[in-house]
Parts: sequence; structure tokens; C-alpha cells
Amino acid sequence: MIEYQVDEQMLEEVQAKLGEMSRKAPTVISRALNKVAVTARVDLANKAQATYTVKSGGFKKDMTIRKASAGRLEAVIHSQGKPLTIDKFHTTFAKKSGAKANIIKGGGLKQLIKGNIKAFRGEMGNEHKGIFQREGSARLPIKQLYSNSIPKMIGNEEKVYGVVKPSIDRNLQHYVEQQIELLTK
Repeated sequence: MIEYQVDEQMLEEVQAKLGEMSRKAPTVISRALNKVAVTARVDLANKAQATYTVKSGGFKKDMTIRKASAGRLEAVIHSQGKPLTIDKFHTTFAKKSGAKANIIKGGGLKQLIKGNIKAFRGEMGNEHKGIFQREGSARLPIKQLYSNSIPKMIGNEEKVYGVVKPSIDRNLQHYVEQQIELLTK
């Protein structure tokens, strides 16, 4: 969950810029926060897709925005979801060498092996396809392999959120100025 709040200092700055219309400051800030939330959601989704090798988009769909209002000067981007199966990422599977996966772009394919047990591509009875791995030397039980969930990918400080955060801060300043201009014209 990513929250953006406005502090008292910013509120006072906006009130000073508005002059006689200072009572409209909360409305200006809430509109700017809502615009920032929408652009931040797009920026986060684009950066996550540029960082990870996920095949299905679904990033924007899994993020919801709780908009700001004049009474509540905070916008929240909330993301939820379950871990994705490994086959949603870039994978290959050969009978001899086992399955390989590449989760992060530029990382190269890594063999999915635990001990000396290789992963394989399989199909369950109801046409449920995926990459599985045996839990021991016996045929059963087997488990399906999973990777990160979309919220975990988006919240990654090093690769996604940490990279997008400075542009979100710049956008907030820009949208506040834009809203002040629209109101004072």
C-alpha cells in the first residue's frame, strides 16, 4: 500500500499562493493528489513490467486507488494479489535438463532445481498446466512452483517503487501548480 499525504507546510504554501481564495486550498490539493495517484499507478505498472518478465499484464488491474477529498488529504494506492505461478514468467522446459525460469529481466534463465530434483512442466487432470517439482524421490507428492505476487513486485524499493518515487514527488508539485493556475484564471 502506497500512501501520499500532504503536510501542513504544503497546505500553507498553497493557501498563500491562492491569496483571497485560500479556503479552496484543500480542494486544489485533493485534485492534485488524485491526479498523482492515477499517474503513479501507471508509472508503477510500467516500471514493474519493464523490470520483471511477467507475461500477463494485470499490474494496473490489481492496483486500486482510494481518492483524496477536501476533508481527507491523502490518496492511497492499494495492491493485492496472490503469488503468481512460475509459468506466468519467461520459462523453458526440456526433458533432460528440467525447467528453467527468468523472473527479472536481464537475469538469464536459472535452472529450477532443489537438491537433485528438477522441476518439470506438467498438466493436472483438469487441464491445469504449470511447472511442478517433486517433494522427494517418490512420484507423489508434487508441488506447483510460485514466484512473487504483484504487490511484492510493485513494492520493491530497489527495482520499482524506489525508482518511481522521485517522479511521483515531482508530479505532485507540478499538479498542485497546475490546479492553482486553473483556479486563478
